[in-house]
Amino acid sequence: MSDTFFDLSHRNGTGVRRAASMLACLALMLGAAHSQAQSSAPVQTSPAVAVAAQRSATSTELQLYGVVLRNSRVEDFIAAAKAAGGRVVEPGPDGSTALDVRAAGVPALQRLVVRAEGPTLVSAQFVVKSYGEDNEALRRALVEKYGLPSAADGSRRPFPTFASRFAPRGSFDWDFAGGMKLVYRQPALGDTTLSYIDVERARRLDSNKGTSPERGTTVAPSANDNRF
Repeated sequence: MSDTFFDLSHRNGTGVRRAASMLACLALMLGAAHSQAQSSAPVQTSPAVAVAAQRSATSTELQLYGVVLRNSRVEDFIAAAKAAGGRVVEPGPDGSTALDVRAAGVPALQRLVVRAEGPTLVSAQFVVKSYGEDNEALRRALVEKYGLPSAADGSRRPFPTFASRFAPRGSFDWDFAGGMKLVYRQPALGDTTLSYIDVERARRLDSNKGTSPERGTTVAPSANDNRF
């Protein structure tokens, strides 16, 4: 399997073997591009590389578990999530599907909620560990693959310390082809989430149901999830 090497080695020197086992799972989840999987040397993402990755993301199809998310069938995506180790646990009151993804090989990810409009995927939202080495490794992997996210505070400026040791508070997002968006949200209170969203479908679904975004952890995000 091809993948981008994400520097997942930890500062205390004890996480190298664990980092290697996380590498393949993160690469599969993020649809990464080239292979350096056997290396354990730290990789530093330069500002130029991060900006170049950020620019290319806007013309790239957003993928997850090997599935191109835009216009994908929800049953195909759920099958891919289950094949990666996810386990369906319950249907949501709004018709969403929840999966336990703790056994899927990416320690930062805990729960996945999938929402659809008819047969078509609308959004996939992970509940994420909000601190520690696993959270840091995930944020670094996201920057390595997609570049720096924009701060969703109205300024739309790249956020240079997103992959730093301590998780930043607030909402941060990446834009992708076809109106897809990836949103990392870490509020002062409540769950930290990583959300893959078809913006137009989410807006339409929320409008039809008269719902508002982010009502707890079992409701998938709307197009406005990037606001805080």
